[in-house]
Amino acid sequence: MNNPVRACLIVDDVPIAAAYWMRLQQLACGYTPTETGWGYRWRELASSAFMRISDLREFADFADENNIRGKFTVLPCPAGLGRIDQRIRGLSDAHLAELLNIVRTQIAPRFDITPEVLTHTMAIQPETGALLPHTEIAWLSHLLASGRTEAVTDYLRQAWTILRNVGLQPHGLTLGGMEDKSGIAAGKMANAGFFSEELSRVLLAVEREYQPTTKRSFLFGPFASRMDQEKSRNLPQVIWEDPCAGRVYKLAALGNDPSFPLLHGDGNLTAAIDVAISPDLTQGRWVEAAEQGHALVIVTHAQTLNAANTGQGLQLLRESVRRLRERYGRRLIWNTPDELCQLIPA
Repeated sequence: MNNPVRACLIVDDVPIAAAYWMRLQQLACGYTPTETGWGYRWRELASSAFMRISDLREFADFADENNIRGKFTVLPCPAGLGRIDQRIRGLSDAHLAELLNIVRTQIAPRFDITPEVLTHTMAIQPETGALLPHTEIAWLSHLLASGRTEAVTDYLRQAWTILRNVGLQPHGLTLGGMEDKSGIAAGKMANAGFFSEELSRVLLAVEREYQPTTKRSFLFGPFASRMDQEKSRNLPQVIWEDPCAGRVYKLAALGNDPSFPLLHGDGNLTAAIDVAISPDLTQGRWVEAAEQGHALVIVTHAQTLNAANTGQGLQLLRESVRRLRERYGRRLIWNTPDELCQLIPA
C-alpha cells in the first residue's frame, strides 16, 4: 500500500488512577505533592481511583470494532496495593478477575502487554511488598547509577513473573513520567534517557529468561527529544544492540495524552477532539503528523479514559479515531510497538 499511515495506541496505568495514588503516597511519606499538571486537583480523583470494568469492556469492544493495535500496560502491583496474581486492596476479587479476563481474551491479542515496572507509584521491596520512600523510576535509576543491575533484574523479573502468573506474556517495558521527590536519583532519571543501555541489557535478559528466542524488545517512555522524534518520524529507534542477544528500541508518544484536558470529567470534549482532528478532517495534531509521514503513537491512560467516571476520554477516542479512519481509509494501519520495531532495517 502506498503511503500508509501508521498508528499505535498506547494505554497506560491500568488499573489505577496513578495521578491520585502516587500523590497520596507521597503525602504519606512526608513530601509535598505537585499540584500542577497531573497533580492538579489530584484529590478529586479518589472516587475514580480504580478503572471500572465498564470502561475496560467498552475500550476492548472499541479496539475490536476498529482493529486497533498498540501497547497496553498492566501494573503487576498497582500502587503497591498488592499483586494482581493474589489480591489488590480496594478491589474485589470479582472485579480483578473480570478485569484480567478482558485483558487476556480481548486486549492481549491486539496489544503488546507491558508492565510499567511494578507499581507506577512509589517503589517497593520485591521480597516483602513494602513501599519505599522513593518514586519507582527514581529508585531504579539510583540502582542503575550504583551498578546494582542484579537488583534491577530482580525487580523486573517479579513483574514478568506476576504477569505470566495471570496468563499474560509481557513484552517491552514502560517507564512512567514520575518526579524524584526524594532526590535519590540525583537528576539522572531513566525516564529522561539515562542508563538506557544498562536498562536495555537487563530488559532483554529478563525477557529471554521466559522466551529464550526473543531477539528484540522496546522501552516506551517520555525520554525521546523532539529532535529525535522529528528525525525518526516517531518510529522506534535502536538504543542498544548485541550481536548475540538482539536489539532494544525506544519509542515515545506523539505529544501529550489528547484526553488529558478531560481528566476531571469537566473539560471541553468537543474542543479536545478537534485538537486531534478537526470536524472537516483537514487539521489537527494527528493530521499534521500523518501528513509529515510520522507514525501516530497516541498515548492515553486508564484515568483519562475514565475521566472521573464520566467516560469522556473514551468518547474522545471513539470520535477521533472515527474521523481518522474517515480521512485515511485503508491507508490507516494500526501496529503494536513490536510491529513498528520490525519496520526498522537491521
